[in-house]
Amino acid sequence: MNLPNKLTFIRLVLAVPFIFYLQESNGNSLYRLIAFTIFVMASFTDWLDGYIARRYNLITDLGKIIDPLADKILVISALVVFVKLDYIPAWMSIVIIAREFLISGIRTIAAAKGEVIPAGMLGKYKTTTQMIVILIMLFFGIGKTENTMKMWKEIYFYLSMVPVILTVWSGWEYSVKAKHYFLGEN
Repeated sequence: MNLPNKLTFIRLVLAVPFIFYLQESNGNSLYRLIAFTIFVMASFTDWLDGYIARRYNLITDLGKIIDPLADKILVISALVVFVKLDYIPAWMSIVIIAREFLISGIRTIAAAKGEVIPAGMLGKYKTTTQMIVILIMLFFGIGKTENTMKMWKEIYFYLSMVPVILTVWSGWEYSVKAKHYFLGEN
């Protein structure tokens, strides 16, 4: 296994302590800071594995599959906990998660035909904005009182609309490009 794929697996492993500290962070600034730090490290591995893979031509089919999967696990975990903490409405998470299932289904059909579909640029922008918004929500949630959190929850909602819009847009683009899978064409 090459270095980019090892970094991706590290990101998968980091999802576990991230989820733990994030879900236990409501009212606990230290846990929120730990969750923030873990997410920064995981986000850095996402950038680093991509950089190394492209720079040293270490792109593999395994990497094309597990890299977006690791991103999905990390982002979806954060979204589910943010709904639990009442930072964002459930429908936002459902839209993002539904798109991820759709794309994973398309990738599964493609894989059964011996094809690997890498993430497109719009999907990468979507993931980047998701991670940035999650980082903002984590960082600005540290040490806030109930009164200030009410204001921040409104800000979180509007910030989260950016990745939600990109999620719908990239899902639509991906579906249009993959329509031949839906129609049973080769």
